[in-house]
Amino acid sequence: MKRVLLHEPFKFVIEEHEVPEPGAGEVLVNVAACGICGTDLNAFTGNNPSGWHIVYPFQMGHELSGIVTAVGPDVPDAPGLRVGDRVVPDGRLPCRRCHYCRHGLFNLCTDQGYVAGGFSEYAVYPYRNLVSVPEGVSLEHAAFGEPLGCVVNGNGHIIDPPLGGVGVVIGTGPIGMLHLQVLKNRGLMTVGVDLRERRLKVAKDLGADVTIQAETHHEVDQNVVDRVMEITDGRGAEVVVSAAGNDTAVLDEAITIAAKRGQILYFAATLSDPATVNLEPIHYRELRLVGSHDSTTARYEAALALLKTGAVDVEPLISHRFPLEKTQEAFEFAKTRQGIKVMVVNENL
Repeated sequence: MKRVLLHEPFKFVIEEHEVPEPGAGEVLVNVAACGICGTDLNAFTGNNPSGWHIVYPFQMGHELSGIVTAVGPDVPDAPGLRVGDRVVPDGRLPCRRCHYCRHGLFNLCTDQGYVAGGFSEYAVYPYRNLVSVPEGVSLEHAAFGEPLGCVVNGNGHIIDPPLGGVGVVIGTGPIGMLHLQVLKNRGLMTVGVDLRERRLKVAKDLGADVTIQAETHHEVDQNVVDRVMEITDGRGAEVVVSAAGNDTAVLDEAITIAAKRGQILYFAATLSDPATVNLEPIHYRELRLVGSHDSTTARYEAALALLKTGAVDVEPLISHRFPLEKTQEAFEFAKTRQGIKVMVVNENL
């Protein structure tokens, strides 16, 4: 089988390996599709993402879907665990012993391992980590189970969007557009903010009520502030999602445009330098600034259910597809930020 490994920053190598045999409690998955996310790009360019321990050669790929092709001993004979079943693997390996695991907060595990097999023809996962793909959801769309699961974790469980409120999402990349759709389905008027006109058009097509093209990402954009205040009659937004990383100005802007008692979800956390936050408006306007980290298998199930019902549409987000053999090209293109979601796909499935 082919396996694509990162041998050093900016350099993937395609290697030939034996197809692994699933051990006790494990299944072998034939990978159908795997998305490239912003964290992957950070690793590709030599930046060690928080929580990642990169040792070269390094296996990547966590936004994936596939088909069960072999089952090891001690795997229950159950739907989603049989040869031929379509699945989404959760790569997280929580210890299930620590304080947070005992409280069901597996995404906050203090001793978590990880399996990443997306940029490979086959990968082995514990059977407990598999989620069945519902009927009617394609394998390419199912590969959004991981990022949409992360959005569900933050948007559906950490914040509580008020029915009839206004939700602003700063950054309409793939994650931002998932947030916009979830907020829309939770009864909010939605506003998408981005520098790129093409992404804003897709956001509009996906149901965003208003789109605002930002003029700068290095400081609080007065154009964005003025438009949000105009839309909300000077009140500000009840929910603001910061989905654009690597810029402290985005967080400042989120605080500026939040309404009194507004909720700010800090979702994109790839800052290289510590951010300085003005606490005065948080105090006097009773703002709630919260973070959201990762996901759980249960959130994957919710994400796939949203795809099944059509509440979230991911097809318009897939801008480019590359075969496994062109993973290097896929990453180089994704790094230009000219597309939306770039996917590596198995053209034979």
